[in-house]
Amino acid sequence: MRVTIERVVVPETMDADTSGDFAGFVDVGNDCALHLWGDDDFVSAPEDELAWFRSSPFRLRLLYLARLEGEPAGRLLVTVPLEEDATTAEVEVHVIPAARRHGIGAALLRQGEELVADAGRVDIATFTQHVLSGIPSGTADSVPPSAQHLPDDADARFARAHGFRLAQVEAMSRADIPLSSVVRERLHAEVDAHACGYRLVTWQRCPDDLIDSFAAARARMLVDAPHKGVPVDTVRWDADRVRREEQRWRDAGRPPLVAAAVQETTREVAAYTIVLVAQGSATAEQRDTLVLAAHRGHRLGLAVKLANVEALARIAPHTQHVLTWNAVENEPMLAINRELGFRQRALNGIWQKSLA
Repeated sequence: MRVTIERVVVPETMDADTSGDFAGFVDVGNDCALHLWGDDDFVSAPEDELAWFRSSPFRLRLLYLARLEGEPAGRLLVTVPLEEDATTAEVEVHVIPAARRHGIGAALLRQGEELVADAGRVDIATFTQHVLSGIPSGTADSVPPSAQHLPDDADARFARAHGFRLAQVEAMSRADIPLSSVVRERLHAEVDAHACGYRLVTWQRCPDDLIDSFAAARARMLVDAPHKGVPVDTVRWDADRVRREEQRWRDAGRPPLVAAAVQETTREVAAYTIVLVAQGSATAEQRDTLVLAAHRGHRLGLAVKLANVEALARIAPHTQHVLTWNAVENEPMLAINRELGFRQRALNGIWQKSLA
C-alpha cells in the first residue's frame, strides 16, 4: 500500500487550507484521541488549533502528514526550542488505528529524528499515554527512575524498539467542579492557617506591576519541577514572552486563567498556577503549578490551585472538569490534587533518546 509523508504548512485561516493538509493533520489527532480516551476531551476543531501549532520566536514547530492510499493516516509533530544553548527537542507521532501495522509510525519517527539532528539537538523526548481502565492490574514491565510502572503495551514497545528509554511517568488526573461548599470551607481554613504574609491574585492578563516577577517565576518551572531522568533546557522569560504566550493561548481559543500568591513584603510572585479555559468546552486544562523553593511550607500550592478552581467556576460556569498532569514522584502536589478531588485517569510516559 502506498504511503506518502509531506510537510504541513499551518495556514493563516482554514479557508487558506486548500489542500486540506492541516485539517487532515488535526483529524488524525482527533481520531487517535477518540480511540484512546473514548470521549471528546482532547478533540479540537482545526480552526482552534491554528495558533497552537504555529511556530513562535521561542519554539519551532514542524508538522508532517502521512497519507495511506491518499487518505490521512498519521502525523508527526517536532517541537524545537529556540534557546541559544538548547539541546532538547520533542517528537510526537500518531497513527490512526485503522492504518497501523503498515510501518507509518516508524517512518514518521525516522523523519522526526532526522529533523531533530538537522536542528542540532541531541536529546529527544517522545510520549505515550496509558488510560488506567486499560492497564491490567499488576502490570510492571517498564520501570523509570521513579519506580512507577507502565504497561508493556504496543506504544511502550514501539518506543523501546526505536531506542527510547522510559525517563519519567506523569499521572494525569481529573476533578469535577465546582467544589462543594464543605470542601471549600475546609480547604480555605487550611490555607488561612498557613499562608500568612501572602495575598492571592487571579488574572487572565498579567498585571503590569507583577509581570517581571511572574516571568522570573515562569523561568524556574522547568528547573524546579521534578524532572528526574529528563534533560531540560534553561528557558528565558521576560515580560514580552509572557504577553506573547497570553496572546497565543487566546488566539488558540484557550485563554489562560492564572492564580498567584504574592508575598506582601516583597510584592513578588511566590507561587502560581495556570489553567487554560477552552471556549465552549466542559473541560479545562491545568498546566504549570509552581511554588518557588524559598516559599514552600506555607500551603501556597493549595492556595493558588483553590483560588484558580474557584475563579474558573465564576468566569467559565460551563466548565465541569479540570485536567492536570504531575510527575508521579511529586507527592506534595499529588496530595494537594487529592484534597481538591482530583482522581487519576491515566499515566503518561516520557521517553528519552540521545543522538550524541
